[in-house]
Amino acid sequence: MNDGKIIIDKIMTDAESEVDAILARGRQEVETMQKAAEVKALRLQESYRKKAEEEARKAHAKEVSGAEMAAKKALLEEKQKILAEVIAEAKERLEQLPDVQYAEVIGGMLERLDPEQGKEIIVAQKDKARLADVIREKGYVLSEETRNIESGFVVKNGDVEYNYSFEAIIMVQKEEMQITAAKILF
Repeated sequence: MNDGKIIIDKIMTDAESEVDAILARGRQEVETMQKAAEVKALRLQESYRKKAEEEARKAHAKEVSGAEMAAKKALLEEKQKILAEVIAEAKERLEQLPDVQYAEVIGGMLERLDPEQGKEIIVAQKDKARLADVIREKGYVLSEETRNIESGFVVKNGDVEYNYSFEAIIMVQKEEMQITAAKILF
């Protein structure tokens, strides 16, 4: 019986050794798989962190760009408002000139007219008396007609009229005046 016990003990020892070897290989494989999973998780974590940082950078850049655009828009609106005020003030100053100076301005405008545009000058009712002399001096005829204009005049040549009211001149010259005023102010 001893021989049988020795054989059984030998089989058991071999089996235990084989079980230990299998368990050791299993533990090794589990450890290898854990390390690979940890490495993969770290790579994924780094990848997600980079993506999150990139998305945050894009969102930040978008917000900054939007804020800069809004600031530029507000600045442009303010500049346009200031320019409109400057143009309006210039027009108002022209309209409020004393009679002598106003007549000089209109006289200067009449001197630069093309005589072929016509000789009949139409003004606002309020300007008839203060511009009559300068219109005659410059070789034009003061019309009996009047126009509903704040300042300036209209040249009539038959059915054709040329509007030299300050409003019309400002409307035509507005862009050029804005560029000039912007250079001076800004």
